[in-house]
Amino acid sequence: MALPRDFGVGLSEREIEIIEHLAQGLTNQEIAQVLSISKRTVDNHVSNIFTKTGARNRVVLVNWAMDHGKVCRDGFNCCNLPEPDGRRQPF
Repeated sequence: MALPRDFGVGLSEREIEIIEHLAQGLTNQEIAQVLSISKRTVDNHVSNIFTKTGARNRVVLVNWAMDHGKVCRDGFNCCNLPEPDGRRQPF
């Protein structure tokens, strides 16, 4: 399976938030409820995220996000995420 490419197009804060919820296994409907937005809006965000990252499905997207320091799961990859002030966490 080919890994998605990074087009260099930045993801919005909302798109990263959506990816974080996808990584937790939430459906689009569940994400919509958590974020108090419509499912259609979540669908649009997910579609935009797939386009920006080149991911073809959620599994590839979550792997891409972990590889690019966008999310961490179960303590894995968390040291690559920036602190709220923009600095990277020390190893």
